[in-house]
Amino acid sequence: MFTIKEEELAAALEISVEKLYEVIDFFDSDPDDEWELKEHDHFVYSNQEWRNRIFSAQGAFAIAKYLDTHRRKSILDRIREFITHHKEKIRNAFVQRTVHENSSSLMPRNGRHFLSKKDTVAILSTSYARLNKAFEVLRRSDLPLQIGVDFDDIEGVRYYSLSGFYRLSENLSQTLTRKDRREWCKAVDVVGRKAFRAIISEQESRKNQIEKAKKAAKRRDRNTCQITLVRQTRHNHNFALSGHHIFSSQYYPHLATLVDNIITLESSVHKEFHSWNGGSTNPCTVDDLVQFVCERYPENNVVIAKLAKIQRIFAHVQPPSQRRASAQRLLPEQQSGQQAA
Repeated sequence: MFTIKEEELAAALEISVEKLYEVIDFFDSDPDDEWELKEHDHFVYSNQEWRNRIFSAQGAFAIAKYLDTHRRKSILDRIREFITHHKEKIRNAFVQRTVHENSSSLMPRNGRHFLSKKDTVAILSTSYARLNKAFEVLRRSDLPLQIGVDFDDIEGVRYYSLSGFYRLSENLSQTLTRKDRREWCKAVDVVGRKAFRAIISEQESRKNQIEKAKKAAKRRDRNTCQITLVRQTRHNHNFALSGHHIFSSQYYPHLATLVDNIITLESSVHKEFHSWNGGSTNPCTVDDLVQFVCERYPENNVVIAKLAKIQRIFAHVQPPSQRRASAQRLLPEQQSGQQAA
């Protein structure tokens, strides 16, 4: 792996970059002596025109060994320490990236944050079987994992709270056979905490942005349900409004904070729509809301006109690739089939 920049290597060797170039020139000057730097083994060129190089650990050691024959003996110890810290820095960066790329399931629940088993396996870079083994060991330990605290089953899917996740990573960092896998899980326990804190902070900020957008949409709609046209007043004690994401926030997260993607609905109508659409976890789009209005509230021409405008605004948005069928509605392909019949 070629990851060590010239400036980093020079700093580790406690020499200037110019001095490093002199050493490299010496290596290149005599192809028959014992000192040799091989391209693709010891280094690669990051810029062919300026001959800038990026070194492998092997290349760094080769230069350190040369300097060691001409200077005090501590140079090899310093380069070993540098290589160790450099590898650790790279590993930590990969751990952080892995956490961010595999945390879409992270959710707050009863004052804790839970992560799916699938994401847990991916972040810890292990197998389901090995994770199950670690889980069973911790379940039988003096401090067993507790359901609802360290893990839980949510809609039939196993989730681990972050406290349970960290105990699993700690166990694997001590018991895995391969050293590199142990070091990875050890890094997850340190770097992962920082990454999860950043993700949770972003989630909370995003939640506040969504709530702010919903309030703005309600003000725009004058606290009136856009389908029933019933308005919230001090006389409507049982009346409640919901800010509905026209393109569902779960499947279209990049649209979740846009006021144009939110419509004000009476809470009972909001629940009716999601029931009609196959449940609140089923994806929905503006086309779904148009169809719902046409089927259930066909007398409201105003909202159909508004939704047609929203269709034009979000014409670039692709429909969801998959959705569950609903007993209360016909999917577009079913409608066309019925018409053909």
